[in-house]
Parts: sequence; structure tokens; C-alpha cells
Amino acid sequence: MTQEQIEAPTNDEPALQPVVTYQDVHTKIALRHPQAQINEALTAAIAHEQTTVDDAHANWVIECEQVQQAIDAANTHNEANPEEPKPTPELPAEPVIDLALRRACYQVEYVTVDLALTTEAAPAKVVYDDEALIAYHHPATEAHSTEHIEQVKRERFKAQRAIDVAAITVEVEGLVFDGNETAQTRMARAALVMDDTESVSWVLADNSQTRVNKAQLVAACKAAGLEQTR
Repeated sequence: MTQEQIEAPTNDEPALQPVVTYQDVHTKIALRHPQAQINEALTAAIAHEQTTVDDAHANWVIECEQVQQAIDAANTHNEANPEEPKPTPELPAEPVIDLALRRACYQVEYVTVDLALTTEAAPAKVVYDDEALIAYHHPATEAHSTEHIEQVKRERFKAQRAIDVAAITVEVEGLVFDGNETAQTRMARAALVMDDTESVSWVLADNSQTRVNKAQLVAACKAAGLEQTR
């Protein structure tokens, strides 16, 4: 081993991690970084803020002790010398974390509310989940009457029923027929004028074309009517 190797200094100290601030998080948000990267930066910024506040709080405790001694001394003097009072110092303010800074970096999620069915009037609000780092945005709501809500539900039911009826299909002997109201009318009319042995060209639910007989049309029409009733 050479003299240079013997005297070469060693550095076992860990490399300093770069400080991440809330401004860095806002930059990532503005640049549309993946949410995982934003959350990672936000976690680092929160940790840095907590360390800074912890250090400030430790210094605050020491400063409070010193100021309290000065307060006690001033009070003692003022009690003994009421005609020549000394000003009494004030305790310093305790350092606290401003949650508004970190909450401004939270992931935003908009709460889905059925505004047509709300029963209470409430202003828009934001609810913060400080563990998940998410800001839930709630919309403003109105106090709807029971009559209004029932009317909305009826209209929605009728609309959904129309959609469901329009989507009816029935299967007869391996053939899938459209079963909506228009298709039922067409099948009934066709079957009415057909002979038992006659067949007609028919477009099925998958838009393929085949020939069907009267019995198949009657069976499909009945099945579609039962499905619509259900």
C-alpha cells in the first residue's frame, strides 16, 4: 500500500438529498407529471417542512425559557418599583405548519352528487384528506321537494324503460330477433298474412339476413312481448 493510499481521506457521510419544496410540487403539477411522481414530491416537501418546523419549535422552546426569565425579572422589578416599571416582554409565537400550503398541492377529486335528487341546500365545499393527500371538491346542492324528486325518478324510470325495451332481443331456434316495439309490430303484421308453410326474408338482431317461417315469427313476437312486460 502506497503512502498516498494510506493518507487518502475517506468520506463515509451520506450524500445530501436535494430539498423539495411546495413550489417544486406545483411545477410538476403544471407540467402534468404522473400523479405518482407528484405525490412522491409532495411527500418529500411535507417531510422537509416538518423537519424545518421541528427545528424551529426546538429553538422556540429555548427562546420561551429565556423570555420567561426576562418576564419574571420584569415583574419582580415592577412589583418593587411601581413608579419606575420596566416593559414586560411577550412570549414568542409558537411555530406552526400552514396546512394551506400543502393542501394546495393535493390531488383534486370531484365528488359526484346527483344534483337533481338532493334534499338539503349546501354551498360548495372542499374536504381535505391529509393522510391520502386528496382534496375532495363537493358541489353546491339544493333542497328539492319530495314531489320534485319523485317526478325526476319517474322520468328517469320511463327513459330507462324505453332504452331497455329498445334493446330487447329474443332467441328462437338459434335465431336472435330484435324485440323492440317496432320489431314486435312488424313480426305480428308479417305473421298475420303468412301461411303456415310460407317463409319470408328477415333481418336479425346482428343485421344478418335469413328466411324465417310463420311459427318462428309468432314465437319471437310472443317472447319479445313477455320480455317487454318483464
